[in-house]
Amino acid sequence: MDEKVFHVGGVELRVDERSFGSDGGPSVRVYGEAAGENVQLLRFDCFRKDPHYHYDPTGKNDQGHLDKTLVPDPVAWTIEQLRQNLVEMVCTAGYDSVANQIDPAAVAQVLPEVESFMRKGGN
Repeated sequence: MDEKVFHVGGVELRVDERSFGSDGGPSVRVYGEAAGENVQLLRFDCFRKDPHYHYDPTGKNDQGHLDKTLVPDPVAWTIEQLRQNLVEMVCTAGYDSVANQIDPAAVAQVLPEVESFMRKGGN
């Protein structure tokens, strides 16, 4: 899967396929400008075996794992988080100044395309 980048609503969504060891799947990395640098704020790894997400992946890297019995579709869960909780999650990652600049309505408008790209493997 090639990477697809969406510049929208004060953030950048980078969608691609990631692998780690014997696991992998579609991924969404959320970037924003903090202190004059483009910083990875969040990452959602919709891996087949261990779907998970990261707050501030290149900093504190606070990671949460999804229980596949409770979240059978990590792609749908990720899209829902981006639609409903993006600002709150960016704050939790420690980037309040970026969160204050996010336009959730603008982000929501590109999420159908993001989801389609994730599910089709970029084809």
